[in-house]
Amino acid sequence: MSGFFEAVIARRARGPLLAAWVIEGASAGAKALFTRNGERWAEVCRDDAFPAACAGEIQAGPREQSGILAWEDARLFLEPLNWSRRLVVCGAGHVSVAVVRIGAMLDYEVTVIDDRAEFVDKARVAGASRAICRPFDEALDGIGGDPETAFVIMTREHAHDVECLRRILNKPRAYVGMMGSHSRTQAIRRQLSDEGFDAEAVRGVHMPIGLPIGSRTPAEIAVSVMAEVISVMNAAIPGEGFPPGMAEALAAAEGKAAPTAVLAMIVEKRGEAPRRPGTKLLMQADGRFIGTVGGGAAEAMILKAAGDMLNRGCRESRLVRITLEKGAMYCGGEITVFMLPVWAGDGGDGR
Repeated sequence: MSGFFEAVIARRARGPLLAAWVIEGASAGAKALFTRNGERWAEVCRDDAFPAACAGEIQAGPREQSGILAWEDARLFLEPLNWSRRLVVCGAGHVSVAVVRIGAMLDYEVTVIDDRAEFVDKARVAGASRAICRPFDEALDGIGGDPETAFVIMTREHAHDVECLRRILNKPRAYVGMMGSHSRTQAIRRQLSDEGFDAEAVRGVHMPIGLPIGSRTPAEIAVSVMAEVISVMNAAIPGEGFPPGMAEALAAAEGKAAPTAVLAMIVEKRGEAPRRPGTKLLMQADGRFIGTVGGGAAEAMILKAAGDMLNRGCRESRLVRITLEKGAMYCGGEITVFMLPVWAGDGGDGR
């Protein structure tokens, strides 16, 4: 029998996932996992207590689902699960290496392409997960795109830039940007339109690349580029998924005979609370925790509640609503946090 979080780990490289968490009702704490099957969702696994009829309703529903779902006497939180966001950098010059450093710090899975071995080595040292020393067109032909991939083009030559962009425009992506002056990038837009590329796709290319923050140095330019990538991807991609290491820790905890961890997840937000629904924090029995739900007083309350649940051996989930009045110390707003003890009793039926 495969546990829920084991199934999440096993399936995360195979395509989009949707998690359904019962947050209120007789089956509170039950979970189900779905994978995309065309325009619908197919069930991967669910806890025994998860309502079978509700699972069928989710599978019959629209392709994209997120947020709160009311089902008979229960309320569920539906969450598209995001994983390692991917960053493909074409070129390994000074600015590119700075982009790699920031991307790695932000937990992006970074791939760098250049046809100069010495530059590829510098990108690898800077933190690239994958560094490819091949001609740009050949390397890009071997790289697929998807809705969680950002492409950044900053090669050493205009011809390489245009060739990279031609290939990337034919791939699914969350973002593509290219370095260059206003006059140069406008000329490239006209060139690609004349070549028959979709006008909307060409207009969607971020060039000149980056947010206008007056950047001068390679590091400052990299900050402007990654700020733009973050802004575009966060607006386009629903759900939060799991911070690095959290899913593995959850899978280990769900094999224990008693709760050894509590998963805290924001499921509703009102006002100016800093983090959005789907944001997670995992509190472990030894006092360590992974992730953050925004820090400050709200996070301190959640950590205390999770610690109390672990100390008492609590096996039932709960909802905690935290209201922070706007003032000198608080941003205001309200968050509803789903607190889920994790242990072997939460195993799914493995389907």
